[in-house]
Amino acid sequence: MDQATAAFWLDVIAATAAALWLCGAMFLVRTRSRLAEPTVGEQSLPGKGPAVLASIAKLLTMAPFGHPLQRARIEAATDRELRWRSTGMFAHTAALQANATGAGCTVRHEVAAASRLVTIGLVVAAIGAVVVVTLWHLLGTRVLTSPEPAVRAQVVQMVQAVHLLWPPFLFAGLARMSRRRVVGEIERVLRNLAVTKLAP
Repeated sequence: MDQATAAFWLDVIAATAAALWLCGAMFLVRTRSRLAEPTVGEQSLPGKGPAVLASIAKLLTMAPFGHPLQRARIEAATDRELRWRSTGMFAHTAALQANATGAGCTVRHEVAAASRLVTIGLVVAAIGAVVVVTLWHLLGTRVLTSPEPAVRAQVVQMVQAVHLLWPPFLFAGLARMSRRRVVGEIERVLRNLAVTKLAP
């Protein structure tokens, strides 16, 4: 491979790597902002507010390992409000407020998450930026300048940077999925209470 061709491919691969890194970093930052913004929902139930909240509090204490509501620590429990914080993979804070209606109550839920997966992703992204720049510099100064065509062809090793470019997408995606599972589980519990009337 002649030097001009090698330089072309080195720059193309490096530019692609930089673009992928930027997309991953932006995805992580958007994910962190989205998780910090509470998700709000509401469900009408046939039972009284205190009984509904007591039923949910009981479910929180019984959630098994791997459950979206696992490791919940109840921070406040009154006749009108239930607040808890959960750690681990499904880390989140949640608040349920029950307001009486003519036929029962309306439960409003608010969930915010701050997943450590995003933090890990940001660390990996920072390392990835250093690796992309360092690899591009080393290949440009040590390999591209070689008089041997076969050695210059090794500039394609720039693609090795991809090993640190895909994890940010994975961590951000997992963090988003975790929050969706938490919100989905809360909504499922409320729907079940409404259908089965477990909270008379």
